[in-house]
Amino acid sequence: MTIKDTAISTVDQVNAALSRSPIVKGLIDGGISLIPFLGQAITSALDTRAFQLFEQNSKCFSEDVKELVRKLDQNMLDRRFIESAEFVSILTDILARNARTHEEAKIRLYATLFVNFTKLGKSATPYKEGFIRIIDELSVEHIQVLAVINKQDMASVAGDTKQSGSHALSQEIAKEMGIPEARVQAYCDQMTRFGLLRDAAIGHYDYKPGSYAITDYGREFVGLLEKQAS
Repeated sequence: MTIKDTAISTVDQVNAALSRSPIVKGLIDGGISLIPFLGQAITSALDTRAFQLFEQNSKCFSEDVKELVRKLDQNMLDRRFIESAEFVSILTDILARNARTHEEAKIRLYATLFVNFTKLGKSATPYKEGFIRIIDELSVEHIQVLAVINKQDMASVAGDTKQSGSHALSQEIAKEMGIPEARVQAYCDQMTRFGLLRDAAIGHYDYKPGSYAITDYGREFVGLLEKQAS
């Protein structure tokens, strides 16, 4: 079995293990189904809709992972990491969070993040759980805003016009994405709390909200979501 086959096989095995949900068993063993109406509604929801969502999301995740892995040169994969306990831990964490998302695009983000974690040079990324949590807690639109800011930052570097105080304006981001500026500012404020962005206007005498700069941590996160990240 090749290392690529090993990675895909582990995904399938963990999926199968998680599908036998200990949550449902624990609730049933605890007698929650005996509670009139509410208990039955809870166990019914977990036994049907929750499992349907889990099954569909897991299937999509597996398909995305297989597509990404098959495009890789096997020499890009870190065999030591793939055969480690950390690999299984990270995979279990991602699948558990992936099971409850309602955004198909987020499933693709999880798959891309997971596959990039298995690559040489990326497998040593510290605090992988933090990046997984960010995808879980933020919407896809949050991450799209971050990508726009990162793109502007990279463009300024490529044009050799980057200044120490370079920043992206919420007004320009809103125009590019076609969403309200207030929403962009709310997204950016949330992402500053995750350490992905910083408020570039802080420290200025005439402070005005709406200016944001990407942090090194934010660049690292965006890099892990690039499908061709090496």
